[in-house]
Amino acid sequence: VLPPSEFNRSIDASVEVHPFIASDDLLSGHSSYGVLADDYVNKPPSQLTQALTEEVIAELSAHGVFRKVTTYDVAPDLILTGRVERFFEHDRRKLWTFVPYYSDKLARLFRVNTYTTNGEIRLTVTLLKPTGEVVGSYVGHAKFNEDYTPNSEVRPGDRLNRALGQALAQIRDEMFADASLPKTRKPQPMALQQSSQ
Repeated sequence: VLPPSEFNRSIDASVEVHPFIASDDLLSGHSSYGVLADDYVNKPPSQLTQALTEEVIAELSAHGVFRKVTTYDVAPDLILTGRVERFFEHDRRKLWTFVPYYSDKLARLFRVNTYTTNGEIRLTVTLLKPTGEVVGSYVGHAKFNEDYTPNSEVRPGDRLNRALGQALAQIRDEMFADASLPKTRKPQPMALQQSSQ
């Protein structure tokens, strides 16, 4: 989920989103991709990038980052595409938990986390004019490395989704800071307008 923005504006442009692509390292298997966890089956990189593109479209639309976001526009102001450089989460048990009998007792006694996870996302979004001229490239990057005890509230993949939201927020804020992109103020909700009068 895209965190809220401190900017109360949107980019005044109709944007046509083209499918994101995965880097060669991800496609060839030289870099980890997706969620690496027990009993977790990943989709192929092409399907994951398709899902990632759909999520980015949904979040940009829901938060009004652009005037209009679509996958097809007869006459778009801008074309948006992306490249996924890094996208993985690796969840695993800590080594000491493989010691039979004592590990469960130690974990309960000392209330220590039995699992560890790390992951990273690096995403480059490029805006182009319909002629193909590059308007700007914006990079979002987030990493995490934490210990945890499994529960039903946070599942494998949830931390990667959170990191995606952080990376996308960085990209959004870079686009808002880009002086070459026209901005408009977002209309305030009616309740806020009435309370400010």
